[in-house]
Amino acid sequence: MVRKLLFHLVPFLLPFIAYGLYLFATRRAREKGQAFDEAPWYWLFASGLALMVASLIAVWAFTGGPAGGEYVAPHMQDGEMVPGQFKKN
Repeated sequence: MVRKLLFHLVPFLLPFIAYGLYLFATRRAREKGQAFDEAPWYWLFASGLALMVASLIAVWAFTGGPAGGEYVAPHMQDGEMVPGQFKKN
């Protein structure tokens, strides 16, 4: 569950992290004494939200079983555990 949450939270935080690294690298904000006072908050939030939506769409598009498939629950077969899977009809 934590992995799934981080998979969507990290793309949201990437623009903020990148902007912080930019400020640190240029030392512009440290010279003025204002680190995040003049930050483009709207654009950071909007780009983070766009990246998070893109990650949600990617998970929706590339995971899951085939349409019309049948789910076979995990079971024991010949003394070995067979994981759950989708099978096409």
